[in-house]
Amino acid sequence: MMKTTVKNAVIGLFTLTAITFGFSAKAGNEVPGAELISAGKLNNQPVFQLNINNKENAKYAIVIKDDAGEVVYQEVVSGVNISRKFQLNAEDFAGSDVRFEIIDLKNSTVASAFNVKENLRIVNESEVVKN
Repeated sequence: MMKTTVKNAVIGLFTLTAITFGFSAKAGNEVPGAELISAGKLNNQPVFQLNINNKENAKYAIVIKDDAGEVVYQEVVSGVNISRKFQLNAEDFAGSDVRFEIIDLKNSTVASAFNVKENLRIVNESEVVKN
């Protein structure tokens, strides 16, 4: 019985590699309620949802930059409670940071900014199965 339990524990041992993304907001003139959240993965590529929860009709530029500061995407949006989803190609951004900026076009200032950092985490799990 003990031999079977140990054997099942050894068989159940595997390594799972998971890529997780952390992000942080820049303090300052932030849009109240602006948030960037991880929305999961689509075709093994990370998807992020940007919500701009503004109460008044306003116009913003959404700018995505790589870690060298080069603009890789830009869009002008307007309205109230704006929401957009972005899928990043993990191979293009492997080992580098991505920065999301929300620019208030009324006064040409960065209203909020989020940095997405890639973190590789190895998780070891064991499974014990009783027969």
